Amino acid sequence: MTKTLNFRLNNLAFGTFLRARDANNAYMWQLNVGDSASSVPYLRPHRRVNGDYAVLAEVDLRPFGFTRAGLLAGTHTVAYTVDGTDIRTTLDGVVVDTRTVSDFSSGRAGLRTYGTESVTVGKFTVTRPDGTVLADPEFAVPNPLTGGSIDNRELTVSGSTDALYVGRDSYEPLLRTSFSTTPGKRVAQARVYASAHGIYQLTLNGRKVGDQFLAPGYTEYAKRIQSQTYDVTGLVRAGANGFGAALGDGWWAGKIGLAGKGQYGTDLALVARLKITYADGGVQWVDTAPDWKWHAGPFAATDNQLGETYDARSEQPGWTDGGFDDSAWAPAAVRPSDTAKLSPQPDEPVRETQVLATKKVTSPAPGVTVYDLGQNMVGVARVKITGKAGETVRLRHAEVLNPDGTMYVANLRAATATDYYRFAKDGTLTYRPTFTQHGFRYIEITGLATPPPAADVKGVVWGSDLRRTGTLGTSDGMLNQLLSNVAWGARGNFLSIPTDTPARDERLGWTGDINIFAPTATYLSDMRAFLGKWLTDVRDEQKSSGSIPAVVPSTNGAFDESGVGWEDALITVPYALWHAYGDAQVLRDNYEAMSRFFAYARASAGPDNLETGRLTFFTNDWLNLDDPSDQGVLGTAIWAQDVRMMAEMAQAVGRTAEAAEYTKLYEDVRAAFTSAYLAADGTVRGNSQTGYALALGMDLVADPALKAKAGEKYVAKLAQGDNHLKTGFIGTPWLMPALTNIGRDDLAYTLLSKKDYPSWGYEIGKGATTVWERWNSIQPDGTFGPVDMNSFNHYAYGAVADWMHQYIGGIRIKEAGYRKSVIEPRIGGGLTHAEGVVDTVYGRLSDAWALTGDGLTMNVTVPVNTTAEVVISSRDARSVTECGKPLRSAGGVLGVTYDPGRKATVVTVGSGRYSFRASK
Repeated sequence: MTKTLNFRLNNLAFGTFLRARDANNAYMWQLNVGDSASSVPYLRPHRRVNGDYAVLAEVDLRPFGFTRAGLLAGTHTVAYTVDGTDIRTTLDGVVVDTRTVSDFSSGRAGLRTYGTESVTVGKFTVTRPDGTVLADPEFAVPNPLTGGSIDNRELTVSGSTDALYVGRDSYEPLLRTSFSTTPGKRVAQARVYASAHGIYQLTLNGRKVGDQFLAPGYTEYAKRIQSQTYDVTGLVRAGANGFGAALGDGWWAGKIGLAGKGQYGTDLALVARLKITYADGGVQWVDTAPDWKWHAGPFAATDNQLGETYDARSEQPGWTDGGFDDSAWAPAAVRPSDTAKLSPQPDEPVRETQVLATKKVTSPAPGVTVYDLGQNMVGVARVKITGKAGETVRLRHAEVLNPDGTMYVANLRAATATDYYRFAKDGTLTYRPTFTQHGFRYIEITGLATPPPAADVKGVVWGSDLRRTGTLGTSDGMLNQLLSNVAWGARGNFLSIPTDTPARDERLGWTGDINIFAPTATYLSDMRAFLGKWLTDVRDEQKSSGSIPAVVPSTNGAFDESGVGWEDALITVPYALWHAYGDAQVLRDNYEAMSRFFAYARASAGPDNLETGRLTFFTNDWLNLDDPSDQGVLGTAIWAQDVRMMAEMAQAVGRTAEAAEYTKLYEDVRAAFTSAYLAADGTVRGNSQTGYALALGMDLVADPALKAKAGEKYVAKLAQGDNHLKTGFIGTPWLMPALTNIGRDDLAYTLLSKKDYPSWGYEIGKGATTVWERWNSIQPDGTFGPVDMNSFNHYAYGAVADWMHQYIGGIRIKEAGYRKSVIEPRIGGGLTHAEGVVDTVYGRLSDAWALTGDGLTMNVTVPVNTTAEVVISSRDARSVTECGKPLRSAGGVLGVTYDPGRKATVVTVGSGRYSFRASK
């Protein structure tokens, strides 16, 4: 048979797969013109076996009349005729090579590029010797190959891409079976237990099973695969029933991080058990088994990063009805069992949590319509569209727009984030993707004669369905927008795992991000199950040394190298959960793993307790603004934090001897830090904002006089930048606590309230609705920051909200789980009121304060079985009342003192509601 291509060589080279069993086992005949004007054009045949290429004897194309310049100009035709073990190559009608090879007897055709290589193909045919056409694909959506992009009826393959020819029979599978309930018996209960290689959506009698998406979620599949349980009692019918599943690539077979597709495998699979319990106690099981049938469905392509292609022409109407005729369907293949890895899902499923309406519609170019949802979000679009049979609508997604109103997608890198819908017939319908997810604010629609109106385009928000537990509102609109940005950033990045960005080709569980954000997260939402599940992933990935990778899960060893501030998440995340909820079980679950890491970190710090090692590419305060820090300062401060937290956690689980040892070690580390890194005048080595923030925010300077000097140096350092921040990931969370710790809340408010570059307010002024990855994601001149790493939805710098919750809302933890709390708003920044609320494990804890013409009011709610220390700014205790009564005669008040240093009355109260007033 002969494979013929009409092509334009855009750059360097391209390859043609012949007789490919898969992309790793094939012949690959490459046309290569080199990278300079003097390069020799070659035909370079390759043999690829189990992923390894071997170059066969190459052919110089010059004797046949071909030049590099000629092959780079215009359109050419190459034909490969494969006859038994012979392969003949014909280029523009000239036979340039004939050779014999015997590795592969059959297989598919395809295209291959690598690096900067690129080719555009306008015709791609496979014919038998008698002229019978075996393949003559239409270069339209869905793409007939597994890679490349289609435009104007041509296919362009670029970069590192293996693209094999596929037909409709290679679309993602639908699986089904039929069953009948026992006549005369009433169904009392029905449950489905299921999991998959890939992601799945179950359907029973035409109705979706459950309300979650992207199941079974992301874990280290080599060690653990989650399973789900669904109550389907209301879906089972008396008599005939149809039961089935659609499968998508998901994290199993789809693109993960910076790597390509198929990181765990390429074969999708389902395991499911339907248990029907009858009223008389009888049980009927309907299990996935060889008698199930399968057929290619309408999902032509599914990928979390690349998007979904839905071909309605391949729909199978009624395929999960009980009476469906599946005689044309093939028997399901039985894969090797992987059920030993199954583990019930312990965390909240990914669900639809909100639907956003379009706020604005623009048309930056003919035939292009852009819909602005007004909020950067994660999920999918839901569009009501009208088209004709064979037409394809394209949905592209972006976080921000170019200045000309077009979609800015360069920062998405290899994540094309594009969905397609191909009409099977004329009409109007609603399309919402099933097997993908995107991070976006803007939706671009093309391919329709008439674009849908704004009301017909929605954003469906997806995320792990975490219960919101904490809020904060203030009298300042900019600060309220910042708080909203932080919350939306958490919503978007908490999807099965705590990711780093939901838009580009990454979406990985970076340990450094959650290390610094966990305290904020535990205020915003109930994180016990979600982060508890992720800590199981961490334990699955922990190395024999005790270290953990920089990302978890670390698929196929991705970002296996970790370092200070990232791998320490194994200490800080369990601590954050225990501190917020008071449940020591999370400590017991992780204590062995934490101890192994602690021993590893202790050995790294060495006997002098100065951590200058554990280095990696993100060392030195990642993404700081030209204000690098000394690694010893960073490393030792973080090591001190590890030790302090381990001391507290050891005490909480009854390991008193270890707690005493670690408490002593903590004081030794503090002393070592001060001795090594603080000068007599208070200068912290490196003189960076982050250095001072860590030293003072973490309270590592015990001597009051030296601390005061360091505080003066910190204030001076900030003043050098007109009180703008320059910190990176490690330093930013400690900027504000450091200022509070030296009595400069006024300066903390100054820093927080800045609106020019660089600041949180600057981002908001540029239209941000989530927190950016870098302070210069959009430059002051309107240009974009470094395209290779520029996310507009990155929660790390949102860790500032932890200070806001504690010192603007005024709610701090005094004893784990808020069993004892401190209510102490630090009033300033021109704020006139604020209200912080957090639903603790004991109940609602809240503080609403307001400045009035004659003083300060504080309305406080304290949950049952807890006490609170309420600190009220006042001239003396007599000027404070509760519900109009003197404090000592007010109900619920357990004690009253006056602190002249803080100029505040300190009232200890039990559970209840209180209304305090401090007169001027």
